[in-house]
Amino acid sequence: MPACGQLRPMLQDGMETHPLMQYASRPGHSLAKVAADARVSRMTLYRLMKGEQNATIELLARVSAATGGTVPIEAFLPPPAPSSEQAA
Repeated sequence: MPACGQLRPMLQDGMETHPLMQYASRPGHSLAKVAADARVSRMTLYRLMKGEQNATIELLARVSAATGGTVPIEAFLPPPAPSSEQAA
């Protein structure tokens, strides 16, 4: 687990609202366990949550499976771009 000084900047970036962070904050769950079950590092999970790392569907599927499907693959995808409809 990162030291408080290391985690605090990430939480200030709004990560506490990410579905994976919410999942990991539940009793009996942790990012370390998700990382181990998904066979990735905790740093990879942090980068995925912040949108700083591209991932394969296979990796995202492993992370989702490590949460029992509670955190869907879509939680790691960027939001859709707003459509630019032109006036008719």
